[in-house]
Amino acid sequence: MLLGHGGGGSKDAEPFVTLGRALAEGTGLRVVCIDAVLHGERATGEDVNPTMGSEKNATQMIADWRAVADELGPAVAYVGYSMGMLYGAPTVAAMPEIKAAVFGVGGIPGPAIRRELPNVMHDRLIALAAQLTHPQVLLLNMTKDDAFPVAGVHEFFDAIPGRKKRLMFWEGDHVGLPSESTRHALAFVNRYT
Repeated sequence: MLLGHGGGGSKDAEPFVTLGRALAEGTGLRVVCIDAVLHGERATGEDVNPTMGSEKNATQMIADWRAVADELGPAVAYVGYSMGMLYGAPTVAAMPEIKAAVFGVGGIPGPAIRRELPNVMHDRLIALAAQLTHPQVLLLNMTKDDAFPVAGVHEFFDAIPGRKKRLMFWEGDHVGLPSESTRHALAFVNRYT
């Protein structure tokens, strides 16, 4: 299972280390989280915000995740939160062996995230959602999320073709996703992998 961390975080951030362990214990899968471009051990000191979610960074993340899968065996699931969703959607679209994708607090970003080229990011994410034909997809979101507003979540969800998709909401803001959501992610991954 590939685990995509949130923006400003890293593979070593306590919430993702804890989440990775819970996912591994709950699914029996090997869980791998790598630092996203300009994050963690890959940080260069430059501001990550202008390029977060960019096509260039997404292309690099796809290559990085492919290298991980080539080294460790096929990836059957992807779980990503916030920025991990922005890089997860193109990764899942490019890796047909992935059977289950869980995207937490993600969708079409609102103005808080879309600083540069908002129409390009919007159009690219809609196009990527349309490519998610092979996996089962679960979106876990919040009702008062300024980073990924409800309307953008629905727009991304609606662009995923077919019936292999689920959408859940909890009351609260971007960082308020409850621990209950992890139980749903575990059950979903277990069911479809």
